[in-house]
Amino acid sequence: MERITYCLIFLVALLISVGLLRGVDHLLAKQVIARDAAILTDKFEHLIKTSAAELNELPEITFDSFVCSTEVEAQLKRAVFDASFIRWIGVTKGLNIYCESNEIIRELHDVKHHQISETYSLGILESESDQHLELVLIRNMGDIFYAASILPLEPSYFVPMSCEKCLEYRLSFDSSPFLTFGYESFDGDYYVSEAVNLTTDYFDATFELSGNREFYEQYTYFSWWIVLIIASILAAWVSYIARLWFNHSQSVHSQIIQGIKRSEFIPFYQPIVDSRSQKVIGAEVLMRWQRQDGSLMPPNQFIPYAEANGLIVDMTKVLLAHVFNDVKQLAVTREPLFFSVNIVPEHLDNDDLYQLLKGVVESGELKQHRISLEITERHPISDLVAARKMLDKFYAIGIDLKLDDAGTGYGGFSYVQNLGISTLKIDKMFVDTIGHQDNFNAKTIEAIISFAQKSNLNIIAEGVESHEQVAYLSEHGVYSIQGYVFSKPLSFDDFCAGYSH
Repeated sequence: MERITYCLIFLVALLISVGLLRGVDHLLAKQVIARDAAILTDKFEHLIKTSAAELNELPEITFDSFVCSTEVEAQLKRAVFDASFIRWIGVTKGLNIYCESNEIIRELHDVKHHQISETYSLGILESESDQHLELVLIRNMGDIFYAASILPLEPSYFVPMSCEKCLEYRLSFDSSPFLTFGYESFDGDYYVSEAVNLTTDYFDATFELSGNREFYEQYTYFSWWIVLIIASILAAWVSYIARLWFNHSQSVHSQIIQGIKRSEFIPFYQPIVDSRSQKVIGAEVLMRWQRQDGSLMPPNQFIPYAEANGLIVDMTKVLLAHVFNDVKQLAVTREPLFFSVNIVPEHLDNDDLYQLLKGVVESGELKQHRISLEITERHPISDLVAARKMLDKFYAIGIDLKLDDAGTGYGGFSYVQNLGISTLKIDKMFVDTIGHQDNFNAKTIEAIISFAQKSNLNIIAEGVESHEQVAYLSEHGVYSIQGYVFSKPLSFDDFCAGYSH
């Protein structure tokens, strides 16, 4: 089953990697094609402007006075020779040619033209066979014209191409009449296309560059083989990471189970002090994981995993065994203390915890001290009625319930009303706002204190770190203080040493 899981992870990662690589490759290819389309539009605009300037060098003529002399022919030939993009110049009217720089054998049956300025038009000459289109630039002089045949704008002249007959373009002039001119070099539908709007002093047009699959593939960076190789490497890496994560989870799980068997989950005690008398009145029991080598693992590295995977209940049993043993060692003459143990909603699903605590309480091993429970409202209780029935059993043997992290989670004050809470613990996030009057949470702490006092609930402030906070809380009737202002969480020996003073 595990092998099938990793195979599925590999296949999914492979498909996603292939899709991402091809997507990136397509995006890069589109960007390069867009660049080439922009190059071709710039070249076309330069061609028209340059050719128009060269036609302007020819003298003005009229139909009535024009004579195609040897001198005129020589002038036309010299203009073609000196031109960059012109291959033929003729003096024309309609389809009639009165003089030309060189003879081109063609059978024309129509000319379509579009005026691009006061004196210039672009025209397309159609042959009798309708197989060839010729682009001409026309200089208008009333009843007679200079017409210049423009060199064919083959894309390979301007952009690098490794394929043949794979690219074509089309120019569409937004005019009346509508004029379209193009260069076609492949059959079938295009695979990729890019349109660019071309606006000049002479005309507005849309330039569309289209290529077939062969043209597109010359722009791609990765062949299918390279894509598959890279995708396979990525998929293998993802599968490896998934395996490491799974093994780590399994390792953490098995290590926690071993820790339960070895009773490695021990209590640390953070004193709760009455700020009026400066005496310790109790402590919150905090779980630590003491490994076999003596090192301590912070709770945030294992408790979330244990809670999410149903291990916290058994870990709490180990913790309580240490707590019971520690409490037994406290002298009978010392004033009574309470020890608050954190529980989760799963502890209330059955009476295992109740039976454990009931046996200890009835044995008298705790002497004058007592156990208290703390439940956080950050974990939702799905059935408050069933939870209350279970809690009533604890209340009957003198074990009360404190609400930890009050105001930060799911239950809120409904827990107080339905669960028989005896004490509210003000969370550190609210204590930290003391002295910041403009903070919303600063007003919340006052509301929590007011609610607790009106409900005849005890109050403990946790996370208290300064004497200014202690003074503020005292002014508002909160005297039970837990936090670094008095002590950090301590081992049992350190707790006893501090308590004896």
